[in-house]
Amino acid sequence: MRHLQVLAIVLCLALPAAAQKAHDTKAAGQPAKKPQAVAMSAKTPATAAAPVVNEAAERAKKVLEQLEAWDARLETLKAYFIQEVNFREAGLKQSVEGSLHYVKPNFLRMEHSKPARQLVVTDKTDIWIYKPGDNQVVRTTWDAWRKTQDQNFSGILDFGNYSSLAAKNNAAVTEGEKDGLITLVLTPRTGSGYALTLRLSATDYFPVEAELDVDSTVITTRLLKTEKNVSIAKELFKFSPPKGAEVLELKN
Repeated sequence: MRHLQVLAIVLCLALPAAAQKAHDTKAAGQPAKKPQAVAMSAKTPATAAAPVVNEAAERAKKVLEQLEAWDARLETLKAYFIQEVNFREAGLKQSVEGSLHYVKPNFLRMEHSKPARQLVVTDKTDIWIYKPGDNQVVRTTWDAWRKTQDQNFSGILDFGNYSSLAAKNNAAVTEGEKDGLITLVLTPRTGSGYALTLRLSATDYFPVEAELDVDSTVITTRLLKTEKNVSIAKELFKFSPPKGAEVLELKN
């Protein structure tokens, strides 16, 4: 998309210059044939470029519509996830692996298996975070936790909210149906600061990968072994602190 924008800017600058050159040449008594040739060469690229830009915009619009339609159809989800965080300036990388269970609209359970065990259970009102290695349980509100995790799982944990995500961002399809995936890039409509790249299944537009590039950090989350709209027991989303565990209540 950036290349198309640059092309459009170049054409806008070139057209007035070409028109002025044609005018000056004619005024100097040159044959009319040459100015016409210059005008045609300037006009042709602009005419050819317009449909390309429109097609790109339409393509992004259709992909967003399909993404939102998929989101509306989703009732439950089971998946294995792998997340990698690359702190480019520091030259450091971190990775987390685990599984997630989701039942629309508010039940979410995530279990980390690597690098350390951790259990997260929420009804999107309260959230429990249990770390067996420390024998510690943290209880806080979903909103407070989401503020600290929003970047980490952006694009993946937006289940039920993709229409809002689309409304706040400009969208461009940068790669279509390569290896069975469509690449959709979202950037903020106002200001700057991040780029969210979603790689969607070309079959059902499910987001199998999200990559967030912000503040010299790249966070990549992949969903594997996904099962959509299967039966999931509600008991999975009930949590009671294990006996003897330290419980910390953090409401703010």
